[in-house]
Amino acid sequence: MTIRTVLSAALLSLAAFGSAALAQVPVAVPTPPPLPAGVPAFEVAQYNSFTWYGRFGFTNCAFLDMGDGVLVIDTGWTKQDAENLKAQIKEKTKGKPIRWIVLTQTDIDSNGGIEAFLPTDATIFVHARAADVLSNSLFRPAAGQKRPTVVGVTDQLVVSAGGRRLELVAAPGSAHSAYDLAVLCNDNGLAFVGDLLTPGRCPNMQGEAADPVGWIEMIDRVRKLNPAGLVASRGEPTKMVFQELEQTTSYLDRVVRFLSEQKVKNAPEARVAAELSMKKLGDYCPQRADNANVLALYRRMQADGSFSSPVAGDPTTPPVAKPSPAPK
Repeated sequence: MTIRTVLSAALLSLAAFGSAALAQVPVAVPTPPPLPAGVPAFEVAQYNSFTWYGRFGFTNCAFLDMGDGVLVIDTGWTKQDAENLKAQIKEKTKGKPIRWIVLTQTDIDSNGGIEAFLPTDATIFVHARAADVLSNSLFRPAAGQKRPTVVGVTDQLVVSAGGRRLELVAAPGSAHSAYDLAVLCNDNGLAFVGDLLTPGRCPNMQGEAADPVGWIEMIDRVRKLNPAGLVASRGEPTKMVFQELEQTTSYLDRVVRFLSEQKVKNAPEARVAAELSMKKLGDYCPQRADNANVLALYRRMQADGSFSSPVAGDPTTPPVAKPSPAPK
């Protein structure tokens, strides 16, 4: 069984990983579409003396020089994206070792590149719901290999190293996904928010664990960190923090209210789509994206206003975490 197969089983279906891994069932790996003509494989910008961020393939990643080592935030969609990221880390930090890796989510289009960092003895921070499964599968090395320390974040965790201080905040429940983390670096004021915020583009709410109510709650937690700038997995980094927080929260709130109105009426999907066009939720998102978001959520909405999830039973068992079929 290749590491890529294990990676796919672990990230695409964490809850079902154990049986799939034991059976060595082949797993289809979603691959990114080609980059547009003329777009380089990666682009990197330096924010200050110890902070870099950039686009690797379709995914924004970042790395911070923590003094005696480097902390990486997200690893890209593919192994090649991650190899490009590693090369940039080596060049920009003059070969300092990677000692910490933060996964803001487990979707493969944001962190499929983790395989390029393995085996490793770095400390890897993930949402607590994913920690045990990943620790006992993807991050379990063969005999004689280095093994990472896996830290599951349940609420809020402070990491202090090399004179740098970071706050890691975990979503209490599902938000964009079942495993969302936000990271604030107190020394540069930047919040790394995964797909919780997507500057300049519509948020993607089509995941099997997406929950707009929990998403709003998580955005409020990001707001309380009082960041000076935002770096998301998609879109351009921005210092328009208040505007991005308000735009996304407003959109999510309108979607929840609209869905609640339709669920009370037990409206058929065709009627929901027709009402949606009249409500003009597309002021923030294009109509096509609105339709996809709203209908995906409507199919999962329960009578009490909650949203069904692949998770059942034990709350420590991670639900399915599938990537979007195309870049978000």
